[in-house]
Amino acid sequence: MANLNNIFNPLFLKNRELKVAFELLFFAIKDFDRNISFLLKKFGYNKTHFAVIFLASNNYYLTIKDLLVILDIKKQSLSKIINKLKNDEIIVLKKSKKDKRNKNIYLTKKGMKIEKKLTEKQINNIANAYKNAGTDSINGFKKILLNLISKTSKTILRKKI
Repeated sequence: MANLNNIFNPLFLKNRELKVAFELLFFAIKDFDRNISFLLKKFGYNKTHFAVIFLASNNYYLTIKDLLVILDIKKQSLSKIINKLKNDEIIVLKKSKKDKRNKNIYLTKKGMKIEKKLTEKQINNIANAYKNAGTDSINGFKKILLNLISKTSKTILRKKI
C-alpha cells in the first residue's frame, strides 16, 4: 500500500494515488457493511432493509417513488422490503401532506430502536476516525464525499449539510 502520510497537490495527482483512494473507499465501505451485517441477520434483514430504515429515520419524508430512485431497485423488490418492514411494525406509511396521492415513510418506536442499534456502532466508528484525523481532515473528507455523490443525493441531503 502507498504511504498514506504523503500530502498530494490535487492538480498533480497520478493514477496510482487515485487508485489508492479508490481502494481505501472500497475497504471502508466493505468494513462499514460488515460492522452491521450480523445485526441485520439477527433481525432478518439485509442492506436494502437497512437503507429504508436509515432513510426513514432521517426525516426526509420519502415516498416509495423516492426510494425507488435512491436505491435504484425494481418496484417489486422494494414492495417486498416495505411489506416486511410494515409487517414487523418497523415503518408506517402515511399520506403525504404535500400530495395526498403519495405516502411518506416513517419509523415506528420499534423502528427507531432498531435504527439506533444498527447505526450506533457506525456512528462510534466515525467519531473515532474523526477524533484521530483532526478538524482539517474532517472538513476535507466531507468536501470529498460531497463531490462524490450525485446531484439527486445532494438534493435529498440539502437540509442536512
